[in-house]
Amino acid sequence: MLLLSPWVIFGVGLGLLVGVWLLRRWIRRRVYRAAVRTRRELGFHLNPITVTRKQKLKRELVEDPKLQSLVQEECARTGIEEAQAWMRVTDYLDEIIPNFNLLTAYRFGKKAASMLLRSFYRVRIGRSAEAQLNRIPRNASVVYVMNHRSNADYLLVAFLLANRVAISYAVGEWARIWPLERLFKSFGSFFVRRKFRDPLYHAVLERYVQRAVEAGITQGIFIEGGLSRDGALQPPKLGLLDYMARANAKDLVFIPVGINYDRVVEDSTLVRELSGLPRRGLRVNFRRSAFWLSGLMFRGALGRFYRFGYAIANFGPPLSIGDLTENADLWGMDWEERKPIMDSVAHKLLQAVGDQIPITPVAMVARSWMQLESPSVSRLDLRQKALETMAWATERNLPLYMARGNFQRIFEMGVRVLTLRGILLADGDTLKSDLAKAPLLSYYANSIAHHFGPSRTGE
Repeated sequence: MLLLSPWVIFGVGLGLLVGVWLLRRWIRRRVYRAAVRTRRELGFHLNPITVTRKQKLKRELVEDPKLQSLVQEECARTGIEEAQAWMRVTDYLDEIIPNFNLLTAYRFGKKAASMLLRSFYRVRIGRSAEAQLNRIPRNASVVYVMNHRSNADYLLVAFLLANRVAISYAVGEWARIWPLERLFKSFGSFFVRRKFRDPLYHAVLERYVQRAVEAGITQGIFIEGGLSRDGALQPPKLGLLDYMARANAKDLVFIPVGINYDRVVEDSTLVRELSGLPRRGLRVNFRRSAFWLSGLMFRGALGRFYRFGYAIANFGPPLSIGDLTENADLWGMDWEERKPIMDSVAHKLLQAVGDQIPITPVAMVARSWMQLESPSVSRLDLRQKALETMAWATERNLPLYMARGNFQRIFEMGVRVLTLRGILLADGDTLKSDLAKAPLLSYYANSIAHHFGPSRTGE
C-alpha cells in the first residue's frame, strides 16, 4: 500500500524530527529572551559564578590544587585508593553545587514567595542600617547571618532582598527530597549534611564554600545551625564560619539579620520534639497538613480567615572579619589554635543577631503573660503589664515593632492571634491559658527573652 511505503514513512519521520527541532529551537529562543529581559529588570548585577553552569564549576573544583592536596592527604591517612576517593568527591560535588536558574528564581520564585508570604503574614522590614550597609565595599564578600525560627526564613529573607542581591543559602538535609531539592538548587542554594563525619566530605564542602566566598557570591547562613525547639537562641555552630573566615577574600563582611514571626507554622511540632515525644510519621504529618490547609481554605471562602500576624526581619550594621578576629592569621593556625578565636567570632555574631530579633506583638503578649505567672489573668492586668514592658523596651531602643506607632494596637493584635489559635481562652474580661497549649506561650516568650535578660535589666 502507498501509505505504508518506505518513502512515506521516511518522510513522516523526517517531518517529525524537523518539527521537534524547530519547536525546541523556538522554546530555547523564548527562554533566552525571557532570561535576558529578567536580567535587565534586576536592580543589581548577578555574580558571574552564580550563573556558571554546574558542570563547569564542578570541573574547576576538581582541578582546584587545594582540594587535590586535601584528597591526597586523606588517601595517605586512610589508605584508600585515589580513584575511589575521587569518585566520592564527584558525588559530593554533585550533591553540594547549586544549579542556579534565573527564570525559576526571579520569574517563579519571587512571585511565589510574595504570594505565599503576603497571604499568611504582614511582611515587614523593621530596622535596617541602610547608611552603613551602603558603605560596604563593592569588592567585599558579604554573608547574611541569621537566627533560625522557621523553614519560612529562606523565603522571607530572599523575598526581602530580591531587588538587591541574589543570596545563596546553606540548606540542611530536610530539603533533600523531591521536588524541594531541585527547587532550592535552582534558587542557588547549596546543601549541607549537618552531622556527617566523613573528612573527605568536609574537605569538598570547605573548598566549595571558600571558592564561593572568594568569588564574592552573597551567602546566607543560620548561626544556630538548625531550628530552635524552645524558641530561644541556640549556641552558635562554627563549621561554615571557619570555612569562610579562612577564604582568600579581599574583605569578608557579615550582616546580622534578626527574624521573628507572630506565628511560626511548625511551632507545635518543634515544641512536641522538645518535650521528648516521638516524631509523627510522614503519613500522619501529611494528613494533618492537608486538614490544616483545608481548614484555612474553608475559612477563607467564608471570609473568616485572618492572617498569622507579622513576619519581620531586621538588618543590623555590618561586621568585618578583620575586626572580629583582630586580624589574626587563621591560615597559619591549626584547629586547636583557631577554635578559641572562632568561638569568640561566633558569639559576637550571635549577639549581633540577637540584638536585631524583632519584638513582635505575640512575643510581647506572651512574655507579659509569663511574667504574671498565673493561669488566669484579667485582660486589664495583662494589658497594663504589656504596656509597661513596651515602654521599657522603647526607652532602651530595643527592636520593638511599632504597629502604626501604637502600644494599644500591639497588645490587641497579640491577644487576637493567641485567642484565635486557642492558646488563650477569653471568658468575659478574663483570659485563661489552655494547658495543652501552654508550652507555646513559653516558646514565643523565649524568642525575645535575651532582650530582657540580667545584662539588660540589671537584675
